[in-house]
Amino acid sequence: MQSVKTEPLKTEYRCLFSVYEETGSAGPRERIMPGVDFNVLRTEITMEQVLNQLGFQPTNRSGNQLHGPCPVHGSTSSGSRTFSVNLDSGRYYCHKCQSHGNQLELWAAVKKLPMYEAAIDLCRALDREVPWIQRW
Repeated sequence: MQSVKTEPLKTEYRCLFSVYEETGSAGPRERIMPGVDFNVLRTEITMEQVLNQLGFQPTNRSGNQLHGPCPVHGSTSSGSRTFSVNLDSGRYYCHKCQSHGNQLELWAAVKKLPMYEAAIDLCRALDREVPWIQRW
């Protein structure tokens, strides 16, 4: 079996507005919502803040590398080390469910929310202003 080296996909979540469909008594209609500046959020909110908000309790710590039960798939073993977080890079990876990403992606995965809604939800949970993108 041949090993193939792959590069991680870098995703940019930066848009001027988001469109979603709302269904009411008059039927579906589109609404335009202001854009969230995801780059600002990733800069201002640390992985450690997100982990604290989720109540993550590491079972092992080596420098800025944490290991413990995965909050995404809900490890129940208190000694689990499947979930790994590097606080320097702000990235996580679960060796069981293969969930991975940055602090915003972690929040979205645990809360089972789309990125836009997860960003707003995280700001509310941390009692922060949402960094809206100014269009004009």
